[in-house]
Amino acid sequence: MIAGVLSAGVSLGGLSSICAAQTVAQAVPEAPADAGDALYDGPKRGETVRERSRPGYDPVGIRMGSFFLFPEIGIEEFYRDNIFYSDAGKESDFVTVVEPRASLKSNWDNHSLQFQGGVEAGRYLDNTSENYVDWDFSADGRIDIQRGFALTGGSWVERNHEDRRSVDQVGAGEPVTFYAYGLQAGAVKRFNRLYVRADLASEWFAYDNVDAAGGGSFRSSDRDRRVLEGSVRSGYSVSERLEPFVELAVNDRSYDQRVDDNGFERDSQGWEATVGTAFDLTGVTFGEVYAGYLSQDYDRDGFDTITGFSFGGALTWNPTGLTTVTAEAARTVEETTLSGASGALASAIDLRVDHELRRNVILFGTVGYTTIEYQDISRDDDLVSAGLGVTYLANEFLKLDMSYSNAHRDSTANGSDYNTQTVRFRVTGRL
Repeated sequence: MIAGVLSAGVSLGGLSSICAAQTVAQAVPEAPADAGDALYDGPKRGETVRERSRPGYDPVGIRMGSFFLFPEIGIEEFYRDNIFYSDAGKESDFVTVVEPRASLKSNWDNHSLQFQGGVEAGRYLDNTSENYVDWDFSADGRIDIQRGFALTGGSWVERNHEDRRSVDQVGAGEPVTFYAYGLQAGAVKRFNRLYVRADLASEWFAYDNVDAAGGGSFRSSDRDRRVLEGSVRSGYSVSERLEPFVELAVNDRSYDQRVDDNGFERDSQGWEATVGTAFDLTGVTFGEVYAGYLSQDYDRDGFDTITGFSFGGALTWNPTGLTTVTAEAARTVEETTLSGASGALASAIDLRVDHELRRNVILFGTVGYTTIEYQDISRDDDLVSAGLGVTYLANEFLKLDMSYSNAHRDSTANGSDYNTQTVRFRVTGRL
């Protein structure tokens, strides 16, 4: 949710959560089935209702040697009653989105390699200046050196556009487009009950200048930057179901243009130290939680260092074999180019419920809350979102999705509130 509200970028908390999820999956050993598991008629350990295997409804892919190709194309129609996320003078429109995608995944006993990419083209019925074409491509893999020791790596490139709710594109006459390029490398090693994981990632952002709403040019190229992040995490398996850990992450954010168009120097360096635990309670409730302290120090004199309590985690609960409840939370330091603001401290929590009405019919509901505290200026934003929807799996080749969502922002800045409703219908063809 945060990524859609603020300017695009890799946050320290985002990298930490990604690394954490990977570590839990690779480092926490699976406990043997017991009598309680045998009576649990639902998703397997670590699964959710949405992720569980459904023979006859899951795409089978196309075998290509030791790889499987999974192509799909989605066609979506949605109606939004406030496409510019305005406080007043709302404008509605219908939008058609076409999204072909494909992934190529290895089917090896050891090591793994996968490629994925796609294109998303959106066409507005009336507001054609909002049309966009985005694309992305990524590759990642794992090399199993020996039992308990693996290397990971990946790269990605994408062309994307900034969501109209972003505070950094107010005044633009069309969506602000940007390119992102990234590299990641990591290693994880287990020493009996102890494991250590190290990750390093670098991402570059390049923004396009676009036409301004009132004529002239809306400059965004002063936001071009490089973000370098690294983390080290160590955990200890107290039992097969409990693994506490400690993690230290650092980052360096460097802008190509030393001083932006508003006269502010935005380079910064930060760190975050956390303690937490991964857990698995009989396969019904599992996940991880962590808490700690973060700091982001800015090169510009006059910008206060952002410091504070940090937290995050992900929790999955399967109360029955037909229902899954998931919750995620995080606090991160985000970039912004609002005049006078050094950055923003964003705290978010999201809740989702999935219910399997029938084997091929899944109902879902979502609720999200984010509070954004802009630093060095007197602006705070509260964002609330909620949605309902249904997924219908016709067969392994066809999937239908329908949803309704509402998003609301309450801001201390005059004229920055909004409320918008969106209705979506999507058809996805798969092989």
